[in-house]
Amino acid sequence: MPSIARLNRQKTKRLARVRASLRRGNRAGKRRIYFHVSGKHLYAQVFDDAAGKTLLSCSTLDKALQSKETKSFTNKAYSAKLAEALVSKMQTAKLKLDEGYIFDRGAKLYHGRVKSFADALREKGVKI
Repeated sequence: MPSIARLNRQKTKRLARVRASLRRGNRAGKRRIYFHVSGKHLYAQVFDDAAGKTLLSCSTLDKALQSKETKSFTNKAYSAKLAEALVSKMQTAKLKLDEGYIFDRGAKLYHGRVKSFADALREKGVKI
């Protein structure tokens, strides 16, 4: 059975490899939407890699997304709500939804919460 340290090294390498391939393939200078899942919460950020700045951030830590009957905010329903909140923040910041963004899922596989978040973004009109 592999040790925890080895698994962490493999995950770090995979994350760096995915991020590097995203940056290499981003020759058009598109902005990047990053989605992260932790143990209790979901996070989404919009980056401008050319300028090296974070343009927007949104998470299930926001009081508007939380409800009192649940303790964990990491299911598919909350990932769809997070996508809606991110799109509304993008509209208030006057970012164009149809200019094309790169979806950065990090080291996560594209299923479950990650897929739900991406599908909700596409439904709201964000071009990924």
